[in-house]
Amino acid sequence: MQLREITATYGGKLNLGDYNSAHIELTATALLDADEDAEAASAALFALVKTQVRTQVRELLQKRGARVDEVFAGLPTDVRSTLE
Repeated sequence: MQLREITATYGGKLNLGDYNSAHIELTATALLDADEDAEAASAALFALVKTQVRTQVRELLQKRGARVDEVFAGLPTDVRSTLE
């Protein structure tokens, strides 16, 4: 039997605090050439989706951190210092 297509999925739920969460998941499919090694291709495909999900998580956390900083910036200095 010749494997012609592989699909890899990676993801999970990220706790954002304050009873909020984000589900981040990526699925990718690759069509294999007749002479392509299915095990090597599936390992590479899984590594790709895993890297992409981790990149998305980092970006989400950076944006969330920036929003928190913006909210804190609007507070009076004495209140802000007690929350930091």
